[in-house]
Parts: sequence; C-alpha cells; structure tokens
Amino acid sequence: MKAIGAALVFAASTAIGFRIARDYRERPRQLRSLSQGIRLLQAEVEYGLTPLPIALERVAQRVAPPVSAGFHRAAALLQEGDIPVAEAVAAGMDELRSGSALHGVDLDVMRELGQTLGTSDRAHQRQQFEVAIRRLSGLEEDALELQRTHERLWRYVGALIGLTIVILLY
Repeated sequence: MKAIGAALVFAASTAIGFRIARDYRERPRQLRSLSQGIRLLQAEVEYGLTPLPIALERVAQRVAPPVSAGFHRAAALLQEGDIPVAEAVAAGMDELRSGSALHGVDLDVMRELGQTLGTSDRAHQRQQFEVAIRRLSGLEEDALELQRTHERLWRYVGALIGLTIVILLY
C-alpha cells in the first residue's frame, strides 16, 4: 500500500512539474498566434474595411486555439448588442486568460489596442496596430528566453520534489 501511495505522490508531483513546463513551452506559440491575430485584424479593418464584429469573427476562425476563443468572445459580444469595443475586447481577453499560458501583461497589449479600435483615423489606427505587434514581439522574445531557462528546470523540479516527498515519507 505504501508503494502505491509513493508512486501516486511521485506521479502527481512530476505531472505538476510537466504542466508548468508546458506553460513555458506554449506561451511563445500563443504570443505568435495573438500577434498573427492582430495582423489579420489590421488587414480586415484597414484594407477590407470589414465591420469590427465580423472582422473579429474572421480572425477567430483563422488563428489557433486557445487564442481564437478570445477573438470569438469579443466578436460575439459586439454582435449581441450595445457594448463598447473596449469592454468586448477586455471580456474576450479575460476568457482567453483562463484557458491559455498567456500572462496578464500579454493580454494587456490587446486590451490597450481595444481601447483605440474604432476611435481614430486610419493612420493613427495603423500606428496602434504596429505598436501592439512590436510589444508582442518583445514579449515573445522574453518568453522564448524564459522557455529556454525554465522549461527543463520545471520538469526536473517536479520529479525531484516528488522523489523528496517519497523519501521523507519512508
């Protein structure tokens, strides 16, 4: 019975370490997906002159999950009724936060972009899209560096903590 308990403790601890490592691995990919979504949104709004709810839905269909969920939620809120764009985008990012490896600072870029969507002329709008893309690019570089240093570390830490607990229990 003790051996089964020890195996379960070790497996659970290792799984937690691998889960944390997965978040470090997924964050750069999800940042690229968010950046791609902003580029697609820029093209839809600037060149296609697509209304924002439709543009957000099209972007949601073209970006990878879980990022697509945030764009889809924002589009759905805008299509439903009389809600400001900034609130719809913020709600979409809140939904994205719960199911992704993205951090609050990553989603703040999109929230800030949502504050300016549809409130200025085309040149200022283009500038805001470019600023958001540059910020996400910098965050992606930081995330890649964190991935290099922390992904393997958390895999080992999870297993070592599990092993330590098993040894202490015996």
